[in-house]
Amino acid sequence: TIGGVLPYRVPTVVGALHYAAAFGAMSPMSAYWAETKTLAVKLTNNGNIPWNFAGANPVDLSYHILDSAGRAVVWDGARTPLGADVLPGASKDLSITFATPGQSGSYTLVVDLVREGIGWFEGAGSPPARVPLSVTSGFSAGYAGTTTPGQVTIGATIRLATTIVNYGPRAWSASGANRVSLSYHIATAAGDMVVWDGARGALPSDVPPFSQVTVPITVSVPQGVGDYVISWDMVLEGVAWFSSTGVVTKREPFTVVSGVVFYGSGFGHGLGMSQYGAQGWATGVTGLTLNAEQIVAKYYPGTTFQFVDASRPQVRVLLSQPSSTGRYRCGDNRFFAGSAGTVTSDGGFRVLDEASGNAEIGRAGPKQQWQFVAQPGGVAVWDNSGTPRLVRIVPSAAVVPLDPNQPLGFIEKGVYRGNLRFTSLGGTLRAINVATWDDYLRGVIPLEMPTAWHPEALKAQAYAARSYAYNSYKGGSADYDVSDDQSDQCYGGSRVEVASSNAAVTATAGKLITFNNAAIRAYFASSNGGYTLPYGCFGNRVVRSGSTWVCTPDPNQPFLGAVPDPADRAVASPANPRASWTVTLTGTDIRNAVLRCNGIDIGALQAVDLSNRSVPEVGHVISVRLIGSFNTVDLQAEQFLRTCLALRSTMVR
Repeated sequence: TIGGVLPYRVPTVVGALHYAAAFGAMSPMSAYWAETKTLAVKLTNNGNIPWNFAGANPVDLSYHILDSAGRAVVWDGARTPLGADVLPGASKDLSITFATPGQSGSYTLVVDLVREGIGWFEGAGSPPARVPLSVTSGFSAGYAGTTTPGQVTIGATIRLATTIVNYGPRAWSASGANRVSLSYHIATAAGDMVVWDGARGALPSDVPPFSQVTVPITVSVPQGVGDYVISWDMVLEGVAWFSSTGVVTKREPFTVVSGVVFYGSGFGHGLGMSQYGAQGWATGVTGLTLNAEQIVAKYYPGTTFQFVDASRPQVRVLLSQPSSTGRYRCGDNRFFAGSAGTVTSDGGFRVLDEASGNAEIGRAGPKQQWQFVAQPGGVAVWDNSGTPRLVRIVPSAAVVPLDPNQPLGFIEKGVYRGNLRFTSLGGTLRAINVATWDDYLRGVIPLEMPTAWHPEALKAQAYAARSYAYNSYKGGSADYDVSDDQSDQCYGGSRVEVASSNAAVTATAGKLITFNNAAIRAYFASSNGGYTLPYGCFGNRVVRSGSTWVCTPDPNQPFLGAVPDPADRAVASPANPRASWTVTLTGTDIRNAVLRCNGIDIGALQAVDLSNRSVPEVGHVISVRLIGSFNTVDLQAEQFLRTCLALRSTMVR
């Protein structure tokens, strides 16, 4: 009291301080595995104390994720700050971002507020918001073509490729913590698991629904010989295998052997035009049909066409040794290395002494035979139409048909259009056929390309063969320009002529493939294995650099580059018999080959590295690195693979 006056007392009730929240309506959600989702949240402060967004115990928005049994999958979810104090009765629009579980099922997203360091609002009696959440994988996959070999070497590491189709509604991400990758499992044929968590093959880019992608992948082969099964499977990294959701894997059997298996494609050097590829482009096997000129542009980009120089109307073809011998033999071409040759013709012929200004020294009637015999320093010319008679010994003799339409029969060798020329080379008769470019081609194409092939492929072959021979002109430095075998081009004379190939010659008559106004050396080979070999990686253009080998491009021949050639392997009419092949060698075979061809003992073979290629991953092998217990060597691929091991191509893995 004050001065005896009593105070006035008013009864009041003071409520306890409490935190409470109300949430706006939220619809059920559906999502994919490990998907990042954002949910808008409207909340109202139904308590009697402001929510502080800062300080020692700020209020934040957060969440829990519960499974169908109410167990917490995620309890302490990421925080969303309020951004400002929220007074009692006030509302706030926020959002939460969360990652869905990595398994399919029915879940509950529990949205709640938390006083940091104190507790959740639910623990203080404020009900949270509960949102039904349905999670499915969203993934479905199919496996198309693969390059899985049927046989591999024990302990090898091989580079394969698998084409996968995304059949699901969800795009596959190629990056991030939960990216999608290609992988594999390996089991024995009896089902015992050998490798569960295989190496990964990274997607080259995101894969939208209902699209496909080819993925390269490195596979480590088991360390024991026997039969195995590789199962291709996709994986959502950090979450689960596709197969765990019922997506069927692709199972492929393979056998592990103790040797080295070369998986190859193609036949020949691979430089320039592929003959099987030309047939494939002409028949439209890739969906794109090319004519002869377009085929030429495909294999020799940047070139143009010109006509032959009228001052060089003929080509000189070596018919005698060393032509048509050894590995250069063409079909049934005869090898001639004798001292005497016999000539006849249905139309008769003249014999000229070249050293006397091509003076005529004799004339043979139809079907009469004359013989030319090598002598020291010259050629003895014999008239054998009756009693053999020596006509003359000359330094060199030329035989010219009386009727240009009647070829000359060189009995020991073949039948040829144009002229024949004979000289003596150390007691051996040297024989050369001098023919027009088109007469020469009529005897080339049937031995270089099947004459039943598409007319446009035959025409492309005519362009290439004519240009190659024209570029081979040696002038006065030699008495011939080309040989009649694979050291240049197979040539069988008039006996091999066929109407279809003759038509290709006529259709391309006199035309050359040129670059900078000069005929190119239009290399071609049977099959390139799917990619042409660039000229800089051919022959002596491959040079030593440090511990390995490198290509040295020729700026004068940019038209002989690395060109992808899907038609080479895909050609179906006829199918390319060298589109795919394998050669298996033991470690001892490889060791002995290196010792025989290079004079180095590498010891027991431990590994083979074919990664040095003209085009990374897909091109021809440039050098072969062999790791042995004694030595490691890096060998030029053309020399070691094709010459020493006699493989068909350097397009191997």
